[in-house]
Amino acid sequence: MINSFSASEMSEFRRALRIEFDEYLEHEANKYDRKNCLKIDLHCHDFNSDKPDELWGRILSLPETWLKTKKLVKCLTQNGCDVVTVTNHNNARSCWELLDSGHDVLVAAEFTCFFPEYNLFVHVLTYGFTRQQEKILNNKRENIYDFLRYAASCNIPVILPHPLYFYTRNDKIDLTLFEKLAVMFQRFEVLNGQRDLWQSVLTLNWAKSLTPEKIIKYARKHGLDPAEFDVDPYKPKILSGGSDCHMGIFAGQCGSYLYVPDLKEKLRYSRPSELALEAIRNGNLSSYGHVAENQKLNIALLDYFSQVATKIKDPGLLRILFHRGEVSDKVACFALSNLLLEMQKHKNTQKFFEFVHDALQGKKPGKLLKWKINKDYRFCVKQLEKIADCRSGPPEVFINTVNQTVTELFTELSRLVVQRVKKLTNSENKKKLETFSTEEITRKFEIPSQLTVLLFGNKTTRADMSGFDFSKLLDNLSFPVLISLILTGATLGSTRLLYQNRNFLNDFADHIGKNHHPKRALYLTDTLRDKNGVSSSLSGKLAEIQAMDMPVDFLICHADAKAEPHLHVVRPLASFSVPDFGEQEFRIPDLLEIARVFYEGGYDRIVCSTEGPMALVSLFIKHMFNVPSFFFMHTDWLDFIKNTTDLNVHERDRLRRTLRVFYKQYAGVFVLNNEHRNWLTGHQMQLDEDRVYLTAHHTGKRDKSIKAVSKSRLFPDAHANTPVLLFAGRLSKEKGVFDLPDILANVKQEIPDIRLVIAGTGPAEEALKQEIPEALFLGWIDKKRMAELYSGLDLFVFPSRFDTFGNVIIESFVYGMPAIAYDCKGPKDIIQHDVCGYLVNDIQQMSEHIISHFSCETKRIAMKQKAMLRAGNYQAGPIMQQFIHDMGLADVQGQVEQRSVA
Repeated sequence: MINSFSASEMSEFRRALRIEFDEYLEHEANKYDRKNCLKIDLHCHDFNSDKPDELWGRILSLPETWLKTKKLVKCLTQNGCDVVTVTNHNNARSCWELLDSGHDVLVAAEFTCFFPEYNLFVHVLTYGFTRQQEKILNNKRENIYDFLRYAASCNIPVILPHPLYFYTRNDKIDLTLFEKLAVMFQRFEVLNGQRDLWQSVLTLNWAKSLTPEKIIKYARKHGLDPAEFDVDPYKPKILSGGSDCHMGIFAGQCGSYLYVPDLKEKLRYSRPSELALEAIRNGNLSSYGHVAENQKLNIALLDYFSQVATKIKDPGLLRILFHRGEVSDKVACFALSNLLLEMQKHKNTQKFFEFVHDALQGKKPGKLLKWKINKDYRFCVKQLEKIADCRSGPPEVFINTVNQTVTELFTELSRLVVQRVKKLTNSENKKKLETFSTEEITRKFEIPSQLTVLLFGNKTTRADMSGFDFSKLLDNLSFPVLISLILTGATLGSTRLLYQNRNFLNDFADHIGKNHHPKRALYLTDTLRDKNGVSSSLSGKLAEIQAMDMPVDFLICHADAKAEPHLHVVRPLASFSVPDFGEQEFRIPDLLEIARVFYEGGYDRIVCSTEGPMALVSLFIKHMFNVPSFFFMHTDWLDFIKNTTDLNVHERDRLRRTLRVFYKQYAGVFVLNNEHRNWLTGHQMQLDEDRVYLTAHHTGKRDKSIKAVSKSRLFPDAHANTPVLLFAGRLSKEKGVFDLPDILANVKQEIPDIRLVIAGTGPAEEALKQEIPEALFLGWIDKKRMAELYSGLDLFVFPSRFDTFGNVIIESFVYGMPAIAYDCKGPKDIIQHDVCGYLVNDIQQMSEHIISHFSCETKRIAMKQKAMLRAGNYQAGPIMQQFIHDMGLADVQGQVEQRSVA
């Protein structure tokens, strides 16, 4: 991957967070004499955390972990813990079992307590209670106020873990919640091994900001007495650390040192657990460990998903249907359970997941496996060996190695999928695939509603697509696809969990006045350096972004393009073309590589400009990072399908409904004409009006160095007054190019000397040459030569009813060339009829207006001036400023401009 930045805003942001948290850790490391400290991981779990808080886990009847207590204790001991505790959810079974077997253990649990006014469940780490008190605590946790008051009355110390992380998205969460937490808790977990650096630093700075005056003010505001919760406003908040490990991978690597004066002497007559409990009560804690980003959680979820894939049982359809949750949650769980249960039928896939789990625990695959396994999959074994080899090394090395390995595995598996699909084009299937057009795809795009057909298929559906055997393809792809889904799911899940309340995190940063996340958009597109109108428009947009240093960066997938300021380039995994799209190449991007660019680049919103592979990537990024997403609509696909296929109205309706679902996934959709805006907000598409933004493409200023082309240079027998028409664009049916022969024939009846110049290429080029052999076909030409044509020829003819804008129209206006077009879509908004051009309804009217245009020289001269004036309405500055404003980045751009002026 090629980055366009070396020291991006995000790098500065993350670097500042790292420096700030490292300073805190350094202070904590020097806080107490380690000789008088007990090392403990105050937050870890084993298999007795059997009921997950995440809704999907409950619907699918999955435990939070399968980790045995013995293995957890071994991991804690290996990482140097002097005291063992297990903080399972709502029970201390593991602690009691350890005590009963003669182990010294600090009894603890992580209780899920209910905050009634916020309809919110909050975790509370609780230590040193008895068996009887555990029962009472479980009864009290239905109301967090009762729970905390009871704990305080019994001198049971509590810690609020991961204060900024909640297990559900909740719109009721606001800053008043944290005002109450400041009054109700003395201890906060500021270092959590499964959370990211941003949340950790936000928590640290918030806790540090809680002065006695603030706490007393909050207490009065909410009618709370700090003493009832054993909180002393005049004492600093106590900060702790814990790994929050569920898989036995990171247990003990994060935690707290508990200071016990004269530790060696006190150990002679007191158990370590007793001394640890007293130190927690007294607030003698200092945090230790390493906070990553989402990497640790990613590894934990990869291990968890690997075990789920091998151990999941059928949750039952009725359980899924009757469980609480939204319909979307239940549908997703139904699909996920079927996918995972299907995986269990694939022995190779099952074995791989077992090897993943073993590798994460430091166990290598067997030596003979390399020779037994299919050579296509040997790279998987090598990657697993890399993971196992680094397991016993430094934690940071292990974390980085695993995450890098996951990325490499995903890339190699994606390439393998592409290679196997490509093999189908090397044999008898080639002809079948060549005829597998967009028309065929649209006709066959459906999922059967009959369950037996959906699950088992039938004779007519197994080989329905043009005689092509897709079942054979799916058999060949099952292993790499299923593995890729798990790898992608772990990455998506880990980041999604961290940022599911992203808006609140932004508000929280505003509240404490520090650690604001940068505001910046990543703009994805499938085309930028190609020969088409969309590519040309986007190139102009990028140039303006570069010139004004706007908070937007483009990202393209291209084999040859090079990175530039504000432009990232990723190399494609594969490329292919579809016959209906002519020379346009479709490129398959590396999904996780783009996710990495988004994260490292400091972006907090995503924009997409094309409905190709990048559209799917944009939706993945949207859900992964929980960020606003925008779509820039260039193409009217319904019109394209109507003009290039024989699909009937019902089949086109299927496409319309698909597009409606697609566009509704975005927070905002940019459109280029009023007709399209009305269609999107009308009854057919039903998008909210405030989510559809009217915009425009812009054009550059007139290049005064351009010299008008001589007509005699194009046509040897022409002179300065010879009337010459110009068409420029893609030569394809939907562009209306087959109207040109009739238009030219009609005009010739009145103006025999009329000439036509055609610039562009496309699938209709040869057929068009047969229709109008007298026209001059120039092929694809550069901007400089186009400007020469605009300056030297007479009238631009635009017979397309398909274009959503019409860049070539405003380009022609810049050089004083009027235009004639049909009265619809983009041209309708651009051309002022009878002022700078003409708007007509059909071929006959277009022919008549062309004849009329050449009959009055005075009018032609006036129109040239009016066209240049109209072009002034499409300059880059105002259009781009509005675009930035509609994406919510106007304040950032204002700061950039102020810095440039200074």
